[in-house]
Amino acid sequence: MQFFRKGTGFLLLAWLMIVIGLLAGLFFDSMWFARFGSLVVLFAVMSEYTLIHQEFDTLYRRLDEITAKDNIPDLSPSKWHRKKVWTAHFTVVVGTLIWGFGDLFLPF
Repeated sequence: MQFFRKGTGFLLLAWLMIVIGLLAGLFFDSMWFARFGSLVVLFAVMSEYTLIHQEFDTLYRRLDEITAKDNIPDLSPSKWHRKKVWTAHFTVVVGTLIWGFGDLFLPF
């Protein structure tokens, strides 16, 4: 379960839903691709939610360690965390397009 708390697992599940939906859309019916778009959005939003809460938890933990005499350290999230957040945003947009127009993307 630790894997999913970091948001990476949900993000991977979202992209896995794109692949499964695309295969189902190509082999069965193009509507399956569009329907899997809803699962893509679901897992991408869960990833964003998890990543935001992880960022807040880290920020609050770091702020608790600072005393009045200390200089304020760099509290910005890591580059890897920011890349995951932007990938999650991008996945929400892609999933929304698939959900709305996925049946039109496939050549059937």
